[in-house]
Amino acid sequence: MKIIALLCALLASTSLQAWNCKFEKNFDQSLDLSNSEKLSVLAAAGDLEIKGVDQGDQASIRGRVCVSEEEWLDESRVETRGGQDAEIVVELPDVGDGWSLTGSRYAYMDLRLEVPAGVVLDIRDSAGDVEIDGVGEVRVKDSSGDIEIENTSGSATVQDSSGDIVFSKIGGDVTIVSDSSGDIHGKGITGSVLVRSDSSGDIRFSDVGENFIVERDSSGDISANVVAGDFRVLKDGSGEISATDVSGEVSTPNS
Repeated sequence: MKIIALLCALLASTSLQAWNCKFEKNFDQSLDLSNSEKLSVLAAAGDLEIKGVDQGDQASIRGRVCVSEEEWLDESRVETRGGQDAEIVVELPDVGDGWSLTGSRYAYMDLRLEVPAGVVLDIRDSAGDVEIDGVGEVRVKDSSGDIEIENTSGSATVQDSSGDIVFSKIGGDVTIVSDSSGDIHGKGITGSVLVRSDSSGDIRFSDVGENFIVERDSSGDISANVVAGDFRVLKDGSGEISATDVSGEVSTPNS
């Protein structure tokens, strides 16, 4: 019992240290998107949340930066640019090669955005979770952390290194360009699903309006449930493949 208690204490300590906040500063800004066709978001370490809202042409930007050194607060900012290709860019200080969220040197910003519903998004993120709800077409390139995308009026494209990916109620196609580790789940996809390359983790989709195709998968189970088009797995390393209620052709490496 003493060993279990010690392990729990260590895990709790690590978790708290991972998102420490010795010095902090808050941001509250806005950006006019009335003439914008696309919004690019260049986030950094920290969580990112984007929600589409029905009223207005303004993007609401709220951020909270946390750093281990007080002087780094002055180097932390959110830069914006309007126009046809609008941008929101997080700038954090260079804390050196040895920095880590779990160490004594850190700088990260949690970012919360409200944008006009249906806006097209191009997102680049490093570390931290990403949540996107109620926007138009969206592209995400992410290094680590979970990704959740729901209620889009357009397609969703993701390139990810690690962390789970969840899609729900996507009003177009879903494309996974590449994924290194973590599960991929999806439900309520209006268009097709294409997984070009996946290294490890389960792939599960249900209620797909068109084809569901996995081009290359290394390990993990693959599951298709209620697919209006074809279900095809072109190359698979290990893991079980199952298909239920597929209207079109079912093709797997072993079939």
